[in-house]
Amino acid sequence: MDEHNVHHFWGISPALDLGTLLPSDTDGAADVLPVDQPVRFLQVAPYDARHTLTTMARLGRHPALLKHSQPICLFVWEDSPEGLARHVLLAAVLLDGGLPARQRAELLLELHGNAVLRQRAAEYLDEKARQLEGLFVGLAAGQPPPAGPEAEARGLGALWRMLDLSLLKFQEKDLIVEALQRWRLPPPPATASAAAVAACPPYDMVAAWDGRCRKQYGERYDFRRNMIDWDYHMRLQPAGTPGCDPAAGSIIHFHHFRHWRLHGVAHELRDSAYSAANRSLLSTAYGRTKEFKDRAGKDVGRSVSAWGFWADILNSPYHCFGTLCEDPSFYKVTNKQFVRTAVDVAEHNVMALLHELRTGERLAPVGEGEEAHRAKVARGPTSLEDLTATSAAAAAAAAAAGAAAAAAGAAGGSAASGAAGEAGGAGAGEAAGSGSGSGGEAAGASSGAGQHGEGEGEGEGEGEGDWAAGTGAASSGKGQAVAEGQEAPGAPDPAAAAAAASTSTSTSVPAPAPTSSVPTYSSGGRAQVAKAMAAAAAAAAGAAGAGAGAAGAAGAAGAGAGAGAAGAAGAAPGDRPAEGAAAATSGEAGPAAAGPEAAAATPAAAAPVDEAARQKMAAEEAAVRAAEAALDAAARERAAGRFRLVLCTGDLAKNVTGRAKYGGAFSGLTLGHRHMHLLEPGHRLVEAAAPGARLVAENARHLLQLTKEQAALFATKMDELAAAGGWRPLPAAQWPAGVTEAAAVYVKPSAAAAAAAPAK
Repeated sequence: MDEHNVHHFWGISPALDLGTLLPSDTDGAADVLPVDQPVRFLQVAPYDARHTLTTMARLGRHPALLKHSQPICLFVWEDSPEGLARHVLLAAVLLDGGLPARQRAELLLELHGNAVLRQRAAEYLDEKARQLEGLFVGLAAGQPPPAGPEAEARGLGALWRMLDLSLLKFQEKDLIVEALQRWRLPPPPATASAAAVAACPPYDMVAAWDGRCRKQYGERYDFRRNMIDWDYHMRLQPAGTPGCDPAAGSIIHFHHFRHWRLHGVAHELRDSAYSAANRSLLSTAYGRTKEFKDRAGKDVGRSVSAWGFWADILNSPYHCFGTLCEDPSFYKVTNKQFVRTAVDVAEHNVMALLHELRTGERLAPVGEGEEAHRAKVARGPTSLEDLTATSAAAAAAAAAAGAAAAAAGAAGGSAASGAAGEAGGAGAGEAAGSGSGSGGEAAGASSGAGQHGEGEGEGEGEGEGDWAAGTGAASSGKGQAVAEGQEAPGAPDPAAAAAAASTSTSTSVPAPAPTSSVPTYSSGGRAQVAKAMAAAAAAAAGAAGAGAGAAGAAGAAGAGAGAGAAGAAGAAPGDRPAEGAAAATSGEAGPAAAGPEAAAATPAAAAPVDEAARQKMAAEEAAVRAAEAALDAAARERAAGRFRLVLCTGDLAKNVTGRAKYGGAFSGLTLGHRHMHLLEPGHRLVEAAAPGARLVAENARHLLQLTKEQAALFATKMDELAAAGGWRPLPAAQWPAGVTEAAAVYVKPSAAAAAAAPAK
């Protein structure tokens, strides 16, 4: 075992919904719940907040808990104050409405399993540490809850209602506050005082990780890659994936596992520099120096403490969120290996928890034969039929837009305006026909109405699309590029967006000039597809522009020609400087020939329309933000209105299980693998459990320090301790949903079963 692995900040079993530990509704779950008391669950050394987050998010799946009038109390016992602080931190990230949902999920995964963070994540940790410090100080001092819309949106009000510090001593509260203070970013030494630097000293996590690796591998440090390869293929792979054929191996990818073992980065979700220390993984270890031995041969010396990195460097954090998934499509196997990885599963699981917490409904799984949205975007068009259908749809939308523009021009009663509108419709049709070959259904609207970034606030390190399309390359600036008209969930229909954009362009904003370049894939092996795309683009452009050619030629000699040229100049795309300059040059002569009145009237007429468009966009953005804020407010109400998070540390029997108040009070319990000794009768876990309560205890199935035979001995010893403590093993067929082979399930016999046991 790693003697420097003093504290544990993640478990080696999947997240568990504690509500599944109750009997099902068909077994009379409502009958076994306490009537005049809260429903209580006890988590003994869970090492992180995965059970808490899953239980809060999936409350709607348990009608018995919803009908219960009393709150649900989640008791969390950890052996260190830093563990309790991290538990609250992860819950605070989930409830923080100041960030978009996807960014929240990514930050949660980073803070959970990465030893080094992005600078942006480190700054967020600093901000959240200051908020939680004020929260703990206010709760300990009996101050009123934080008020104001900002505090409520960041989840501080919800945490204030959830947290219960009644089982903590003053010293333990002070230690938690001290741990939160050390999570801050270190101040600049040149300007900070000595006291400030001492309270929050800088820490080199890269050097600390390397030092731990040198201590662990010893003289085999130079061959640590071989050691990592052995641990993965000889111990992690044979353990398999929950619910899958063991022959398929582990869904944890070897490259991810090796990268974490070498550098401490488990979730690299951005193409950014991971250099800032994850200070939430730092803790204080207490020990005694080995100065001399007493008469009994025991090491005796001075009591010392050391603050640093004492977390696990052998067992990865992927087991918590990345190995068990309710969506079976994530377990697809091709060529004897999983198509998805544990990183993909972890992202999906955390996003599913957020979705269910905010909406109260499960995230719909990907159906049979379907494909996830992000996979579609990354895949792009793969067949000639897809490209032909896309081109046809864009050509039809452009033709409809041209017809609508011509009708609008004719209704105006001005021949010149009608000619200009018809020419604008033709230009939009040609641009849409050319853009359709590049795979964008809404390419006719040069403003990019059909191409949206997939995520909000995802601008760091997001590259361009996987295809090059001349002037129509898919790039969203911020967020991932969405090609092929594949809109994000909830976005408007691409064809309708193209028609609407083309219609508004013909009436207010001039259409872009047609381009002559042929969009092609970056791959050189698709020449036939490129030719087909060029042919489809030419056909679409000819069909859309046939009816407008004569009108455009006739209007070139009058004021309508000037207006059409000015429209072409205004619509010249910014990424085509040559064509834009040519269009601008041709457009300058139009207003001069038509007179100063026409030149002055064109911008004045377009300005109100542009202002209206900007106001409409602002209103739509405000509506989206309001909807997101409403979902986050509902999530905070579900969490704070129904749950209480009771923190405790120190002596478990003295503070919780040995109290008469909690005798038979817990309806479900969990136990971490490094605290198996707490199953002994002296710790009185069975006395605190209600009759029929279930205990889920982690075993050593995924503990890489042990061989398969040693893990089996670990499980046997755990069964012996449970039997001595008064627990009975539960058959695997009766295990609650979500429990895998990484844990064992025990049940406290009822009074009748206990009385009948000696007779047998």
